Amino acid sequence: MVSVQVLEAFIQGKVNDEKCEDTIVNTSDFIAIVDGVTSKSNFQYQGKTTGKLASTMIASILERLPKDATLSMLIKQVNQAFAAFYQKIDFPVDRDSQGLQAVAVVYSRFRNELWQVGDAQINLDSQLLTNPKPSDLVLSNMRSLILRLSPDDKQSDPGRKAILPWILKATQFANATDSEWGYAIFNGQPIPDSLLKVYPLSSGEHEIVLASDGYPKAAVNLAESEAGLREVLQNDPTCSHEYRSTKGIVSGNRSFDDRSLIHFKVLTS
Repeated sequence: MVSVQVLEAFIQGKVNDEKCEDTIVNTSDFIAIVDGVTSKSNFQYQGKTTGKLASTMIASILERLPKDATLSMLIKQVNQAFAAFYQKIDFPVDRDSQGLQAVAVVYSRFRNELWQVGDAQINLDSQLLTNPKPSDLVLSNMRSLILRLSPDDKQSDPGRKAILPWILKATQFANATDSEWGYAIFNGQPIPDSLLKVYPLSSGEHEIVLASDGYPKAAVNLAESEAGLREVLQNDPTCSHEYRSTKGIVSGNRSFDDRSLIHFKVLTS
């Protein structure tokens, strides 16, 4: 018998809530954070960017997924939905680098498992479980270096401009196992098991936080996660020194990225 108690949830867009590309799922069978990858083109469909389209499509699938579904079943249904979308519209830009993309962390009540696809975060019983994209670690450092060498030009973020072509090129490693740069992402392709992370939960009580990477660190609750973000925004708003990222705060925005978090307890008896 598994009982689940959701303690708190929060979501906020970096620009505004309407444009937020994160989505929270909270059903009797699944709890999830789905983070649509920041759109790299001006394409929109029915007012939604590729990131928002991807996250809402995956959330919709989770909301109707059979309770005993496996992670591979989720991936298969997401891929079918993405394929149907591309068949329906004339997508004007490169699908591989600028198409529908998202990452997610999911709790399956029936299986009592946590699933991690990509770089969204899990805090399990005070242990942070991350899965960073290898190329982002390098490009974050590259951006930091460029900003250090351009101290009077931080407003226009020359570091972001310099690394953006490489962010797009690095998508060739999506769901690839033939390189150390491979990473898992929902993008319509099969995802090899070796790139997926599944955490079976032991019996007893567990306290869990699922969060997007709009938080520098998923802490044990919302308040501590928000405090960590506030510290970065105050002390390192360019996200290039204490907390290195591929992007900082754009002038007028509320943060460097959309953020979402759900905090819950699981008790298995």
